[in-house]
Amino acid sequence: MSGKILIVDAVATNRIVLKVKLSAAHFEVHQASSGGGAMAIARDLRPDLIIVGAALTDMECGDLIAALRARPDLAIVPIVALLPEDTGEARVAALRAGADDVISQPIDERIMLARLRGLLRQHHALQDMRLNAGPDCAAGFGEAQGGLLRAGRITILGVHMSDAMALRTRLRSSCHHQITALEAGGPVTGSPGAPAADVFVMLIPEGANETGLELMAELRASPEARHSRIVCLVPIGSRALAASLLDLGASDVIIGPAELDELTLRLTRQIQRKQAVDHLRTRLHDGLRAAMIDPLTGLYNRRFAMPFLKELAMANGSQARSFAVMLADLDHFKQINDRLGHAAGDRVLCHVADLLGSSVREVDLVARIGGEEFLIVMPGANGAEARQAADRLCRRIAEAGITIRGQSQPAHVTVSIGVAMGETANEGAEDEDANGRIDALLEQADRALYRAKARGRNTVTISARPAA
Repeated sequence: MSGKILIVDAVATNRIVLKVKLSAAHFEVHQASSGGGAMAIARDLRPDLIIVGAALTDMECGDLIAALRARPDLAIVPIVALLPEDTGEARVAALRAGADDVISQPIDERIMLARLRGLLRQHHALQDMRLNAGPDCAAGFGEAQGGLLRAGRITILGVHMSDAMALRTRLRSSCHHQITALEAGGPVTGSPGAPAADVFVMLIPEGANETGLELMAELRASPEARHSRIVCLVPIGSRALAASLLDLGASDVIIGPAELDELTLRLTRQIQRKQAVDHLRTRLHDGLRAAMIDPLTGLYNRRFAMPFLKELAMANGSQARSFAVMLADLDHFKQINDRLGHAAGDRVLCHVADLLGSSVREVDLVARIGGEEFLIVMPGANGAEARQAADRLCRRIAEAGITIRGQSQPAHVTVSIGVAMGETANEGAEDEDANGRIDALLEQADRALYRAKARGRNTVTISARPAA
């Protein structure tokens, strides 16, 4: 795995040893001997991960971590603390300062590389989400990451139920999160329809390495747990198992007896990350939805409708299936805006959109593709069904009264509809063929709409020939 790693340590030997190990693993390694130097290098380098040693001449390790975290461009970069000795007190201090993980000397190369790979994998995935989300959503992630932590859900999965229950009792005394204990191998949510945990804690006892790996693979493949964090607790001496679990997708692995303060801190950190990523995912989803939804009417827009129509046209099957494309346009809509105002015009558009959406089948698509123009796509419909549906739409809209603020009488509008019939593609058809067929289909529906307008409006015209 590639990535830029910045090593910060005043001891040259520590930097050299780490650089040799990381370079052999194909990382791009950079070095700094002081906190100030690290801040300057990080500004230009934009590292993917930073390793901070305890021996610094100009500041404490915790102060440097806090300074790095305060930089917006480095706020989500993984930081690993390199400890001269492995003690619970030192690990807790580094984690409280903002480190994502800790490694201690003497360095276990396999564990270290597995931890770094895991952190980089999560970091790169997050970067992709932020890139797709755009600057507003990226800022939203920063806000969520530094925001108030809500109570989360923790599920302890034990190979032996007694171990899971014992750990639940311990954790309940130190954290405010909702904690559930389950026997490993059953439903990960405990009961159908229940929400999945923010964090799963897997307890793997001595001699259960294969079982632990199987459970890890199953949990990562579970649809309910696809966004959950996973923390594994393994026996002391199970370093090979720990490395494998990290490479399988564990968010964190604790080797040996877990001190309560450290375990609580690690779980809370995982919940905080999960909530921040959920916040970003929600904003990303909302942004994508907004890009495909017309903000006035709530219908789909052209950006969604055109790919939908193309996919329908390219849907290969044992035999071609017909589908209908309708273009519906409000009659004399400009007069409504001129006489009653644009607010009234918006109210009419929303009312017509509601009528169209409620008058078609669930499988049909209704989209607003222009000012007062709507597209209706009916998969599987033949000509007679399309004509019947279009006539029904005309009648419903003409008969419906629209309440306009400031008007004593309901307003009435009509639509004209042009219909064209298409067929799904033959097997082996190319994308270019579909684009041409869709253009021809829309052109025929538009001509049919023009003829409906010419015939006096409030009517339906069907194209005389199929477009596919």
